[in-house]
Amino acid sequence: MNKSDYIRIFNNVIRGEPILFEKEMFPMISEYLTEIKLENKDKICNLIKQNPQIANNYLFNCIRYYCQKYCIISIIFKNQTILYYE
Repeated sequence: MNKSDYIRIFNNVIRGEPILFEKEMFPMISEYLTEIKLENKDKICNLIKQNPQIANNYLFNCIRYYCQKYCIISIIFKNQTILYYE
């Protein structure tokens, strides 16, 4: 996935639009867990595949991580993010 993919996914999250688990959310979380060198990453990924709702526990950490990594900027209004962009 590239920077524009992450921006699109993050904007879908704040708009409440659907995100494809197998194609978008799981690969993003798996890559995040690999990059932060989390112990037992494979076990956690298997658990997430079996229980997709667990992915929500990692979603906002992923957003924060990829925003820093790719210099993705957000617009915040009244303490709520309303847009992510390059």
